[in-house]
Amino acid sequence: MLMEVGISKVMRTICLKKMGKWMIWRVTKSIDNHEIICMYRGRIIGLDLMRISLAFLIFMFHSRIHVLHCSYGYLNFFVDMGAIAMTGFFLLSGYVINLTYGKKDMSSSGEINCFYMKRVISIIPLYFVWAFLLVVANIIINGKSAAIEELVLFPVELLGIQSVFSSLFSFSHNSGSWFISCILICYFLFPLLHIITNKITDRNRIVLILVLSAILLWSPFVQIFFHLQKIYSNPFLRVLEFSIGIFVSQLNTASSPCKMIRYLRNRFICIMSFVCLIGGVTVARLYNIKADYMLYNWVALPCFISLMVSLGSYNFRKLQNSKIIKYFSELSFCIFLGQIIYVWYVVKYALEYFGWESNMMIILVSFMVVFGIANVLHYFVELPSSKYLKQRLVVNK
Repeated sequence: MLMEVGISKVMRTICLKKMGKWMIWRVTKSIDNHEIICMYRGRIIGLDLMRISLAFLIFMFHSRIHVLHCSYGYLNFFVDMGAIAMTGFFLLSGYVINLTYGKKDMSSSGEINCFYMKRVISIIPLYFVWAFLLVVANIIINGKSAAIEELVLFPVELLGIQSVFSSLFSFSHNSGSWFISCILICYFLFPLLHIITNKITDRNRIVLILVLSAILLWSPFVQIFFHLQKIYSNPFLRVLEFSIGIFVSQLNTASSPCKMIRYLRNRFICIMSFVCLIGGVTVARLYNIKADYMLYNWVALPCFISLMVSLGSYNFRKLQNSKIIKYFSELSFCIFLGQIIYVWYVVKYALEYFGWESNMMIILVSFMVVFGIANVLHYFVELPSSKYLKQRLVVNK
């Protein structure tokens, strides 16, 4: 009798252990595997893929609207509105920065100093070198008047606040540096946003997302109706996108995520978001909806949010150690900076010189030039300056 009781206890223990392992396996395989991903302190491949895709969309957009006028076939209508990728970049920046610093005490002066130093190190050296080269080019091309204008603007661009002056968008290199200006403002505000929103309920976060989204979606109508200046580089609206990214990240990393987040993690929703993004923009252009980039946030904003949640929750196990994805993800910022207006003219003259006229050749050569510039900036400016300054200024924690 005692032997039977002992055997039954052993069998029950073994069964419970096996059941526990089975339940762990099911959790790992289920759609709620985001917690396991969040525990992984390396790269989240889904977000890397999204960042790379946005960088390539920006390249396609610039190669089409500028000097070369490349054709992408059935995607032309979508590529014409490729500037919507910047909405994705700001959402993604807020999402990722919260993943990195969301659990840290941003009310601590030491933590804030460390955060600001790392942000400055990752952006400012590359920005200064890039801006200096373009300022020199502008002075060489346009002469003394450009030199005086650049001198007047020097304090503004030194502080990275040129996006506040929307009329400067088309001057010198500001058609590219507005993004840097806006993202610097976003990073400057992050500790405050974190302190305010880190302890609020998920219900309040959803309300904030809806309110901020409503502001973003209504603002283009105000701009168009009153014939105001373009709001594409408006730092206030870009901060709203950045903030939405933070709130979505907070919702997606919650221990008990709401139904909306669980729904958006579905792979089918991810695919549908991708299709709706391309299809929605294409159909809108086919029906001659006004080509205002911020107006197309009616399509882009919900699709990008959905893609962030789903791609940020899915575990791409086979791609986890992909050096190619890591490489292109780290290069994405430099790819953006490499797409200055002068590049397209250089490519055009080179193509004319060699007599290459096919559309595919134009796309290939222009990408290789941008890719080459991006690698020069990455390996000769970004990485060395980052390594040097981190050793000198940042205390590892």
